[in-house]
Amino acid sequence: MEVSLENSSSKTGKHAIRSLIFTIEGNNIKEFKEYKIQKKEKGTYNKGEKLVISIPDKGTFVHLIFVKNIYNKVKGKVYVYKDGKVVLELNYRKLKLKAVRGDTSYAEYVKSVFEMLKIPLKRVNLKIGG
Repeated sequence: MEVSLENSSSKTGKHAIRSLIFTIEGNNIKEFKEYKIQKKEKGTYNKGEKLVISIPDKGTFVHLIFVKNIYNKVKGKVYVYKDGKVVLELNYRKLKLKAVRGDTSYAEYVKSVFEMLKIPLKRVNLKIGG
């Protein structure tokens, strides 16, 4: 499965995008670093780069994508992959996580990753509306 990891910022430093991927093995959460780089691309912003990597089809992964805007507000997307499929998608906005689609039983993995990274969470909404 191909996933993009990006770490770039604008020339002025007012805009930035950062993405991380973590692997879940039992109760252990660690950053996934044993990936194969498929290709390197130009990042969204001027400084930095974007890597398209391949992750194994077996296992559980949490993919975090965060964007900082000119007002220092952070928005993001969180994807949980299980055996090569997206099982949960969440939005991060105004210090809140909101489930968009998928199986919300995987949300505990996301909460523990946020706790490990010390990312503030005010509330978690796991109701998937239609």
